Amino acid sequence: MKLIISTTSPYSRKCRVMVRELGLGDRIEEWESHPFDDDPELLRANPLGRVPCLVLDDGQAFTESALIADYLVEQADQSWPQDWNDRRLEALGNGLLDLTVARRVEMVRDEGLQSAYWIGRRERGIMRAIDELETAVGGLESVLAQGPLTMAVALAYMDFRYPESDWRAGRPQLAALLDAWQQRVSFQSTRPPSDT
Repeated sequence: MKLIISTTSPYSRKCRVMVRELGLGDRIEEWESHPFDDDPELLRANPLGRVPCLVLDDGQAFTESALIADYLVEQADQSWPQDWNDRRLEALGNGLLDLTVARRVEMVRDEGLQSAYWIGRRERGIMRAIDELETAVGGLESVLAQGPLTMAVALAYMDFRYPESDWRAGRPQLAALLDAWQQRVSFQSTRPPSDT
């Protein structure tokens, strides 16, 4: 199988961490793509032109990190908790990722094209999401599940692309969750390059 990724994509990072945590590294080759370059191989696999994209041995492709994550769990010899609370936390984490990535895209547009309205709206949504996650994270039994991983990837992406957010202030449980993931080799080995 081939996992088409971008090393700066938090959605790709989630899947890359799961490949490592689930022991699937010998079955999945990572292939770097730059979605904004309209890479022909990526477009053949995923007409949406987005990463990650998991191409199976028969050529079928799975898109969207949540779907890929579910498939990876099914392929592994071990299982992760996937109850409704975990799925709820995963959805909130994905929403946080969506808002943070959309804010990043808006911020890198030419100054005359940026929208203060959309930047502010996304920033307010980001803060509401992390407040909700701070409340929700208290009942976790383990960080090794898709919900906590998605949350940690989103928080790490905020550190990477939105460091001025100061999201840790008043949110000790989320800070502890990210710290727990940052100790894991899978998270350390998928850190985005610092020069991008």
